[in-house]
Amino acid sequence: MGRKTSDSGNHVLEIPDGKLGPDLPPANQIFPKGGEWLPLVAHWYEEYRRSPNASMLRSAPSWMAVQLGFATINEMLSTRRYATLMPVVRQLFDELGWTPASMRALKFDVPEADDHAASDGSNHAVIQDIDAWRRKIEAAG
Repeated sequence: MGRKTSDSGNHVLEIPDGKLGPDLPPANQIFPKGGEWLPLVAHWYEEYRRSPNASMLRSAPSWMAVQLGFATINEMLSTRRYATLMPVVRQLFDELGWTPASMRALKFDVPEADDHAASDGSNHAVIQDIDAWRRKIEAAG
């Protein structure tokens, strides 16, 4: 995944070519009392897998945490326990950048060693080519 630049000069994560990450686990593995995935929650999960935000998840444990988050959303909607579960869901929204405010709060660019050196004054450390950046990190050990 790389970044693309819009005409306005803003940098955004690219939309994946397809779905990223695993399918939702069977409901009986998550909801032991016979619960089912709500169609709306399953739809939201599929939309998340196609979103630029999904490219931030790089490991199986990250995806497991997201799935547990969707299970929490499912539980909140199924039981209408908004008062007790919404704080957990809101934290999930913030951590995964699901709102414009949380997207602005997350930092997608990685600082370089010379970030504080003399520059052209733009004060940006934006990765234009994520694959080239990964190769540079791997070469550095």
